[in-house]
Amino acid sequence: METENNSLLTRRKFLAASALAGAGLVLAPRSLNATNAGVPSNRRSGEPINIGIVGVGAQGDVLLTSLKGIAEAGQIPFRLKAVCDIWPYALRASVRRQAAHATSGEGETAKNTSVHSYYSDVSGYGTIEDMLEKQKDLDAVFVATPDHWHAPNTIAALKAGKHVYCEKMMARTVEEARAMVRTAKETGKLLQIGHQRRSNPNYRFFFNVLLKRFQFLGRVTNANGQWNRGVPQSQDINMSAPLARQLKDDILKRAGFLTEGKSRAAAIHEFRNWRWFKAYSNGPISDLGAHQIDIFNWVFGRPRSVIAAGGNDYYSTARDDKGVPYKPREWYDNVMCIFDYDNIPGRPAGEVARAFYQVLTTTSNGGGYFETFMGDRASFKISESAANIKAFPEAAGKELFNFLVSQRLLTPGAPPPPAPSDGITDSRASAAPEGFDMASRLGQKYIHQFHIENFLQTIRGDPGVSLNCDGEHAFQSEAPIFRINEAVASGQMIKFTEADFAV
Repeated sequence: METENNSLLTRRKFLAASALAGAGLVLAPRSLNATNAGVPSNRRSGEPINIGIVGVGAQGDVLLTSLKGIAEAGQIPFRLKAVCDIWPYALRASVRRQAAHATSGEGETAKNTSVHSYYSDVSGYGTIEDMLEKQKDLDAVFVATPDHWHAPNTIAALKAGKHVYCEKMMARTVEEARAMVRTAKETGKLLQIGHQRRSNPNYRFFFNVLLKRFQFLGRVTNANGQWNRGVPQSQDINMSAPLARQLKDDILKRAGFLTEGKSRAAAIHEFRNWRWFKAYSNGPISDLGAHQIDIFNWVFGRPRSVIAAGGNDYYSTARDDKGVPYKPREWYDNVMCIFDYDNIPGRPAGEVARAFYQVLTTTSNGGGYFETFMGDRASFKISESAANIKAFPEAAGKELFNFLVSQRLLTPGAPPPPAPSDGITDSRASAAPEGFDMASRLGQKYIHQFHIENFLQTIRGDPGVSLNCDGEHAFQSEAPIFRINEAVASGQMIKFTEADFAV
């Protein structure tokens, strides 16, 4: 990054930088779109994009809700053609919901009758194999299953000639993630990974304009982030007996939950609480932390090492809200880790930054979830929750802050609290900085909607649009995350090599 003299800032420079942000420029310059895909698509230019969703549980519903927002906006025509889930109860409920969208007279959908056609012909399938065999007209498949099925489902869809949007983590193991990237290359199809912050307008403005154009933070030496959840949000999910009966043994076996020597009750429990078990997931550090560590790696590049600590300390002895002991959980209920970076994009060789991250599932305290980047010119706290976004100037950044305020991109927040009067303040203490707010650019959209729009626009071949988080770049960011639990288990620093990032 070039050094920017604050005194030379002009409105023209600022508007040019804003245009860069609006154009959607990101760190990765590589362009990949449907027009150069190696596998022919059934879709003709100008036709709606035909979509199938695999996994219609909680995360699948998040994606479907965002797709509904896109349908109501009416700017990217698509048709939801198929939903797929191994659990008959979830599948039937999802098919009914989509059918209701096609006939509903409520809300924005009623104002645009063409939206109904987006949901007018939705079929339900119990397996992805059945869906891909019978639904030949699909252009894109969204994968929102438990992590251990991300790679098999993604690879099957890519080989069937479909573009794929897969939720993070990419896979349960690093080798599965590598296989996904290789398959996308071999088939020439698009693979977008669901690190949706990379399409969030607030994050993109921070990255493209404040950080890259204006050197807003100065030299960044540290970052920290967290995602803390209280015990009520971390309780076991139970299933009623009638619903459990719909999960036949053959379904549980095919999905990998009912294995040799495991009881049916244990298999059903793991089916509902798969994030806590090693056969299906990498635990809270990947389920929650991967989103935020991805932002560290977006800004700082590849880390050179990681150290970590954590444990299954609370739920091994705790009881739920009914006084029943928790069933055994294999993954850690708390993890803290520190990454070291020494090859930061745009910074001189030898500059070092460190990023601390924690995930706790036993407390909601500590300010929710966010990432904070700290530099010698300013610090910036950013989150998917717009209320958590704050900028804090250091002395060297005051002129730049004044400029951004003059352009109505930052507004002064509440003044810092007065110094305590019940004691003598240590002369070495720094005064609390004044916090500035940033106008949110989210509008009325769901937070996942921007990332899905980017995927669909790239399929459509919109000029100047490429994936904001394609499989190859997602792998570079996720590769270190796969090794955090290993660092916890060993108690040793792990140093990364080129082999960790090689596809």
